[in-house]
Amino acid sequence: MEIEQAPRRTPMPFSRRKLDRRAVDVLKRLQEAGHETYFVGGCVRDLLLGRQPKDFDLATSASPNQVRRLFRRSRIIGRRFKLVHVYAGRQVYEVATFRSAPEEAIGEEVQVIRDDNTFGTAREDALRRDFRVNGLFLDPVASEIVDWVDGLADIRNRRLSAIGDPLRRFQEDPVRILRLVKFMRRLGLEPGEAEVAAAQEVAPLLVESAPPRVVEEVFRLALTGDLAGVLEDLTALEVLHLVLPDLAGWLERGGDRFDLLVARVERLDEWIRDGGEPSYGLRLAMLYGPFVEEELRPEGRTVQARDGASVPSVVFSALQRRARLPRAVLNRATRILQAQARMDPALDFRKRRRRRSAPDWMLQQDFFAEALECLRCRLEADGRELDLYDEWHERALFMEDRPG
Repeated sequence: MEIEQAPRRTPMPFSRRKLDRRAVDVLKRLQEAGHETYFVGGCVRDLLLGRQPKDFDLATSASPNQVRRLFRRSRIIGRRFKLVHVYAGRQVYEVATFRSAPEEAIGEEVQVIRDDNTFGTAREDALRRDFRVNGLFLDPVASEIVDWVDGLADIRNRRLSAIGDPLRRFQEDPVRILRLVKFMRRLGLEPGEAEVAAAQEVAPLLVESAPPRVVEEVFRLALTGDLAGVLEDLTALEVLHLVLPDLAGWLERGGDRFDLLVARVERLDEWIRDGGEPSYGLRLAMLYGPFVEEELRPEGRTVQARDGASVPSVVFSALQRRARLPRAVLNRATRILQAQARMDPALDFRKRRRRRSAPDWMLQQDFFAEALECLRCRLEADGRELDLYDEWHERALFMEDRPG
């Protein structure tokens, strides 16, 4: 791809009403102070794809300290990335200084990016980004799209191309492989053959990336509305065993395990597309639910758990050690899965069964609504009637209406 020294400037093809007014005010203030400033990244891409952005991020020629001095309600954050959070009303706007790509190593070896605080120009900032659709800038004052990377062509063709050499881009930051999958599934963009081949070649380097960052990207993949497709892509790219090795190990036991997991997460996808916003805990519970349910059977248990109630926490322990997940996320996922075993007689593998009952405290806990949603997804995916879900839903409503 030929990189233009001067950007192509194109009239903004959407209404100004789609822009966040306060974000525009922040941008104008920076420009009026003499700093070149644009909206950048996902907000520009989403607007051009006809989607309404959740956030409006800014990039500027001003240093973090210069931004901080301009806005009384602001603070500098970050270690790997020095950013400024500017507060306007109840909103927080992220302002980053233009950055350049780190100096390349002598010879052919590509260095993984570990420090990204080398300030640069707007052009350099565009060129250092991962995909062309993410390298577009927007100047709302001039009402122009600023394009150094031929990103508008990819938007028009719904294509997902790396900026520069895909192999080098993924070697610099292997987590970009997960972002490739995310944009494929969330935005319906088609990657090129070179991008797919590079992702497959570089995938083993994911084990060298910081595990918390990798797992955070996996959680974002669970919000694409097509987690079922994500699992298929991660498997095809031979990435799943690198990012979630314990889950991949369970799937490798064969049988109908993969189909069962896909059926479960398809129900979660439907809920997300209908406006559901699952917590990290529910996303984790849905991914690991079939694995945990299988381990509840004492005769087939492969994890060292003292009883069924402790199975979820034991299954999650390897992930916790590797990714250092927040304790609150693990606790919520554990509670959601423990609730499944309490609510569903089909998960009662004790020799002497008795009707299970949920204590009143469980029905009143903040995790219970998501435990109920998890139950619904499970029942639908397994082809079972929803009578059990209706029963527990009515019990929860009764608890809400009962006088304190």
